[in-house]
Amino acid sequence: MKIQDVKKVALFGAGTMGPGLAQVFAQAGFELAMYSRKQATLDKAMVVIATNLQTLVEKKMLVPEAKDQILARINPTQSLEEAAASADVVIESIIEKLAEKKQLYGALDQICPEQTVFTSNTSYLNIFSVMPGQRLSNTVIAHWFAPPHVIPLVEVVKGQESSQETVDFIVELLKSVNKVPIVMEKFVPGFCVNRLLRIIGREVFFQLDNGYITADQLDLAVKASIIPRAMVLGFVQRYDFTGLDLSVRNLENPDFLEPPIDNAPSSLIKRVERGELGVKSGKGFYDYSDRKLEEILKDRDEKLMEVFDNVKDLIYKRI
Repeated sequence: MKIQDVKKVALFGAGTMGPGLAQVFAQAGFELAMYSRKQATLDKAMVVIATNLQTLVEKKMLVPEAKDQILARINPTQSLEEAAASADVVIESIIEKLAEKKQLYGALDQICPEQTVFTSNTSYLNIFSVMPGQRLSNTVIAHWFAPPHVIPLVEVVKGQESSQETVDFIVELLKSVNKVPIVMEKFVPGFCVNRLLRIIGREVFFQLDNGYITADQLDLAVKASIIPRAMVLGFVQRYDFTGLDLSVRNLENPDFLEPPIDNAPSSLIKRVERGELGVKSGKGFYDYSDRKLEEILKDRDEKLMEVFDNVKDLIYKRI
């Protein structure tokens, strides 16, 4: 399949990630069907998309008249058949439960055309184990990051039976909607970025739990060092500039205290027990109770847009 052959994209799941995913494709000119079992979820998703687009208008990144045109390309529906019929590309972004994904794939297999390309936005599940066998060559994982209408990266993960044609097509499709796809040569739970974040998180909670540093000082440390440097050198190339011999000696240092494997860090668990769940509850490691959720998310999105706009040459010149 060629990009110009894509006439319809079908998105299944209109919750946390759904609105941003729908926005990206509609903004790029694709007709998109957005499915959810609940009308209330669809209504909320359309409000979120309209709000996101209004932010782009306010930042002069979108002309006002384009807003309604983009919204018109999105067809919210509670009908699985209506969403799946004649879909060229499927984006599955429902709840992270393998049994429910299996049920959805089985239903879509009965409706979608033979050539439909299937993608899943799962962040760690092996969806290849529950996809109908005849669909495996046309299936890849395409894992987006929140907020998907702002963050460029999408991890494209091959299954054992994914065809190279399908991988190449999805990579080109993602590039056509201004995303930065990277390819995982084979499946591993968590893929690339979430596996890195899990290891980093272990060290974060080790330092917080033991009182070595406060949350705000730790965040300041990475914002003033690791994160901007990584925009130039990433994680791997940094070793070349450090010196591989020095890196070996650092690993051999017997005085370096490694964090223990602890999947119940007290600084995290105690906050959850108190109902401090982060932005959605108004408080986490930071206090957000003085602002509405939509204001907090808009502020985050605007700052992220500014950051990515300033570093776009470092990202897009590589693809």
